[in-house]
Amino acid sequence: MVMTHALTLPAGWMISPRLVPAWPIDGEHTLEICPAGRTDEQRIRWSYRLTRGKRTIFAGKDICSGMRAEPTTRELGSAARTVLSYLTLRPGDTDAEYFDGYTATQMAWAEAYAEELSAFAMDGICGYCGSEDHVSPLCPDMPDHGR
Repeated sequence: MVMTHALTLPAGWMISPRLVPAWPIDGEHTLEICPAGRTDEQRIRWSYRLTRGKRTIFAGKDICSGMRAEPTTRELGSAARTVLSYLTLRPGDTDAEYFDGYTATQMAWAEAYAEELSAFAMDGICGYCGSEDHVSPLCPDMPDHGR
């Protein structure tokens, strides 16, 4: 496994050109995510960027871990699934006001890709292979995932 700042990356992950942990979700999408400090409640604040190809679709620092969480491989994977679950919401999944701040590009992306990518965020199901024996993105029992 690859190490970054004493954080072991989940299987199939890499270090991005921006030198942060990156989850290559499918052949087109990558989620970069890394700890970006702590809140007053000692939650890890996560910085993230979802790209399709070289185009940034979403970026933010509005997702936090549970209180007193430590930056571990499991916490990184959990944060990535949480971020992806929010980013793959579509109209009809939640209140319409949730999408008020979306750009036209983000709405078009959600319509085209959110449903398919939402499977990678599901707890209890591996987004890589669909197995219920392990969850994505922490799929250490699986072969190279195309690496």
